[in-house]
Amino acid sequence: MKNIVILGSTGSIGTQTLDIIRKEKDYNVIGLSCFNNVDLLVEQIEEFKPKYVCVSCERARTRVARIKNKYKDIVFYYGKKGLEELVKIDEVDTVLNSLVGSVGLLPTLEAIKHHKKVLLANKETLVIGGMLVKEALKEYSGVLYPIDSEHSSLWELIDEYGRNNIDSITITASGGPFRDYDKSELENVTIKDALNNPNWKMGKKITIDSATMMNKGFEVIEAYYLFGFEPERINTIINLESLVHSMITLNDGSVIKGIDKVSMENPIRRALYYPEIRYTKELHNENEFHFREIDLNKYPCLTLAYKALQYGGCNPAILNAANEASTKLFLDSKIKFTDIYRINCDVLEKFKSDKAPTLENILEYDNIVKEYVLRTY
Repeated sequence: MKNIVILGSTGSIGTQTLDIIRKEKDYNVIGLSCFNNVDLLVEQIEEFKPKYVCVSCERARTRVARIKNKYKDIVFYYGKKGLEELVKIDEVDTVLNSLVGSVGLLPTLEAIKHHKKVLLANKETLVIGGMLVKEALKEYSGVLYPIDSEHSSLWELIDEYGRNNIDSITITASGGPFRDYDKSELENVTIKDALNNPNWKMGKKITIDSATMMNKGFEVIEAYYLFGFEPERINTIINLESLVHSMITLNDGSVIKGIDKVSMENPIRRALYYPEIRYTKELHNENEFHFREIDLNKYPCLTLAYKALQYGGCNPAILNAANEASTKLFLDSKIKFTDIYRINCDVLEKFKSDKAPTLENILEYDNIVKEYVLRTY
């Protein structure tokens, strides 16, 4: 039995991971964390009997205090620091990080430093701290497996065909809820419209990122750090069905598609059990696949991600902070959908930095930029 901690256990990836563990019965759930969904957390505690629990939302402490007496054998942690303590526990073998936002970076680094296998579904970890993660993996001989469906698919294809035989890689997108809209129609779309993803059921933040296509830009940055391909060798395209999760172009011009169902089950299983194969794939007719080029005039956030990667240093962290804050403003009905790009663009240029991407600098920009956006707009 392997011992696992799940960060973000009440979210989409966390609950799907627990579904798999429930079926397979070969992971022992040592620790769970949530932000503030204490009711679901209690259900998970009752079923999986963890020894350690973290509620990262400080404002939820009073709610946790009411249940703490019922679970006297559980060690409770709180806040961002609690997440870091949770991943350090000696008996833990594996940490699955499905947190949302930049809060995922420090627990990832701590897990690597404490020799845990990291299963990463928190894309912001690599977007803001990709170089730090690569350095930590090298220093501590760490192991990190991606759970994003696109990167899991690329990981599988690169494993099979060999990185040296690959000319370029392609990350696919659903196109989000506005793929059939004209750019002019985006000015007055509602929050409900933006949360209506045609293919995927995800949390609110990543669903908005899908609507702006910022998530695809962040996945380009992820792929850069995970697989080492230069930005100009990382392409993006829309697959309307979301059945093709990635493609590779070999040196001889052949194109290989990574095909899977519209589900996160197989990417999670691949990360949990690699190199053992414990997943199955459905067969699909090639006639089912429909592709579109991505209209960068309609989805300019994708261009911003390439620009931040080109700038290097702390600039991806600056863009991520701007995006987290601007997305919050949109979800709070304080700005229009199209303002997300405008704010992200303005802030990236305003805070553009040549500082080295040290942990101190990254966290400083994360705080400063978010405070600036929330205060200014």
